[in-house]
Amino acid sequence: MENFNRSCFMFDHTLHRESIFDIPNLVELSKRLPGGYYSTSDAGVEDGWKTGSKEPTSLPETIATIAHSNSLVLLKGLAGDGEFGPVLRRVLDEVQDQVGEALRADVSEGRATLVISSPGRITPYHIDAEANFLLQLRGEKIVNIFDPSDRTLLTDPELEAFYAGDVSAATYKPERQRDAAVFDFAPGKGLHLPILAPHWTRNGDSVSVAISINCSLHSNRRLANIYKFNNSMRKRGLVPSSPGTYRWRDELKAAGVEGFGYARRLLRRNATRHT
Repeated sequence: MENFNRSCFMFDHTLHRESIFDIPNLVELSKRLPGGYYSTSDAGVEDGWKTGSKEPTSLPETIATIAHSNSLVLLKGLAGDGEFGPVLRRVLDEVQDQVGEALRADVSEGRATLVISSPGRITPYHIDAEANFLLQLRGEKIVNIFDPSDRTLLTDPELEAFYAGDVSAATYKPERQRDAAVFDFAPGKGLHLPILAPHWTRNGDSVSVAISINCSLHSNRRLANIYKFNNSMRKRGLVPSSPGTYRWRDELKAAGVEGFGYARRLLRRNATRHT
């Protein structure tokens, strides 16, 4: 996996052989977790992340009926579960072993998200702030991935808004669909997506279950801080230079955001001590 966080690539895995990922087990898992994202609203490629349900269904009920409910479910916080935790920690270890030192030396946090979705369901176009290893466990889907370095596709204002908290900031451009790398995804297949690689998926004719291994990287923190700083400048009517244009400006921007964050944490700790 020498192309880690440089380009997308496929790999094989055996996690799909685990019966723990069958739908009845996922229904029981959802009852033990504190919560999750789920939507039964219609979704298109351009819709971004949105919350909504046409019916007042519960999370376990949504999973139990997912074969015909046009739903998308994201389950997080799995590492703390007594049954799923050991399996997921093993997967995280295996991913790190396969990638090698490039990941071990850079990762600040690894987490897993289960993605459960109905036949034909679309996961909208979006970007992630982590390097992603997507492992297909049940069903089939088509994954469309775009070049994260193409600023005519993924613009600086979109990235600034994303790092400022807008998870749907990346805007799908239908005329650029021809530029996507398209992967047919089936159980036993894995796919690596670099940080900020725009992507969207469409399920096949059966329920899809996948696990997304998300790795936050120390090396991305500086870039995130620069985009946060640029977002504040743009809000004031200025036009900030893109990251990489002027190294000294980048250093000042990153240090400024880091220093502000430290000062805010310090003030919060002091306020807590005096309450």
